[in-house]
Amino acid sequence: MGSSVSQKRRSEATRLSEDDEYEEEEEQEEEEEERRPVVSFTTYDDGSYSVTRYEYEDEPQCFVATACYGSSLDQHVAFLRRFRDSEVMRTRVGRSFMKLFNAFYYSFSPSLASFLRCHQGAKLMARYTVVAPTIHLLRISRYLMRPLSKISREASVAGTGLVFVLTCCIITWIMLTLLS
Repeated sequence: MGSSVSQKRRSEATRLSEDDEYEEEEEQEEEEEERRPVVSFTTYDDGSYSVTRYEYEDEPQCFVATACYGSSLDQHVAFLRRFRDSEVMRTRVGRSFMKLFNAFYYSFSPSLASFLRCHQGAKLMARYTVVAPTIHLLRISRYLMRPLSKISREASVAGTGLVFVLTCCIITWIMLTLLS
């Protein structure tokens, strides 16, 4: 019985040290975010180009989804924010993915969102061919991987991303096959 008590204490100490490591990592990331520079983007507006400066905020914006749905308060945009903040950003794999994704996404999204706000046809096309299907596919992927969250939040988020990407690849392959 004494050995089981010492094993429990060791596992508890390991869990506590992992929690401390996780908190330290979060603090370092918060410090890095505070030091982020102002980023300039070229935006298209009424046939002329202008440079717009954006500062990273505490909560990064979903520029394209907001432009397509007309409000950052729309339920679809709110779903994207909730998923990012309450699931993806609470895992190491999710935070790593978001660093890469944000570097890519914020390189074009403000200018694309500006264009979409000015062009109703393009906005509707983007909304119904890209943004809405992406949101629905993300919801389905999340639903399929939800049981994994009982085992590991990391596995659930990684699985959601994997199902999402594989489904996108399959859909793209089917469409290209049908078009050729």
